[in-house]
Amino acid sequence: MNKLLSLLIFCIIGSEAQIIDAIAIDVEGQAITTIEIQAVQQNLKISKEAAVEMLIRDRLEKAAIVNAGITISDEEVQQKVEAIARAKHMTTSQMKKLLEKQGLTWEGYLKQIKLELQKDRFFQEYILSTIDRPSDAELKTYYNTHKEEFDSAPIQMSLVLYQSDSVKLLKKSISNPMKPIKGVTKKSILASSDEMSPALLNLIQQTPENSFTKPINTGKGFIAYFVKSKGSRQSGFEAVKNAVFTKWMQSKRVQASKDFMNKLKSNAKIRVIRL
Repeated sequence: MNKLLSLLIFCIIGSEAQIIDAIAIDVEGQAITTIEIQAVQQNLKISKEAAVEMLIRDRLEKAAIVNAGITISDEEVQQKVEAIARAKHMTTSQMKKLLEKQGLTWEGYLKQIKLELQKDRFFQEYILSTIDRPSDAELKTYYNTHKEEFDSAPIQMSLVLYQSDSVKLLKKSISNPMKPIKGVTKKSILASSDEMSPALLNLIQQTPENSFTKPINTGKGFIAYFVKSKGSRQSGFEAVKNAVFTKWMQSKRVQASKDFMNKLKSNAKIRVIRL
C-alpha cells in the first residue's frame, strides 16, 4: 500500500494538472495539499480521514529518512530500474517512452525509485533490527494460537530435473535415464509443495514414484521431472516450524512498523490548516 501511495503521489505531481490547490496540512515542514488528499481518496476508494492518515504517514516516513541520513547512490537506483525493466520484459528505453506517454518525467521516476529504496533501507535498519529472533517456546505459542493457519503443511518432494533445448533428446534420455545424453542436463532437487505452481504440483502428484512426468515446454526449452519421492504430509509444530517462523515474523514486522509510526506521529509537529 505504501508503494502504491508513493506512485500515486508521483503521478499527481508528474501530471502537473492545472487545478487550484492549497496546503491542507503541514507535517514537520512538509506540505500535504488538498489535491493530494482528493486524489488518494478517489483513486484508492477510501474515506477522507483514511487518505489524510496515509499522507501523514508518507510525510513522516520521508522526514524520518532525512533525519536518519539514509543515502542511496545513483548506481543503486540504476540497478533497481534495470531489475524492474527485466521483470516487465522491457528495456529501460522502453520504460522511459512509456512514462513519457503517460505524461510523467524520467527524472521524477528515478527520484521516486530512490525514495522507495531509502524507505526499504530505513525499514531494514531501524525497524526490523528491533525484532529479536523468537525462541521455540514463542513459536509454539504462536502455532497453538493460530493452528488453523497451518492445517496444510507443505510436502518435501525429491525430484530429478531433466533439461534440454530439444524435446527429442529429452525423450531419448527419459527412455534410457542411466545413459548420459549430450544436450540433456540432470539436477537433483528437493521441492516444497507450497513453492510449486498448482499445475506443476498436480502433475507431480499424478506421476507415480520412480517414473517421469511428461515433457514440459517452458518457452525456453523442455524439462521433465523424475519423481523419486513425493514425501508425506506431516502434522504438528515441527512439521510446519519454518512456516510458523515466517508468519510470526510477518506479524512482528507489521506491529513494529505500526508502533514506530505511532511513536513518530505522537512526537511530530502536525498542523492542520484546512480540510
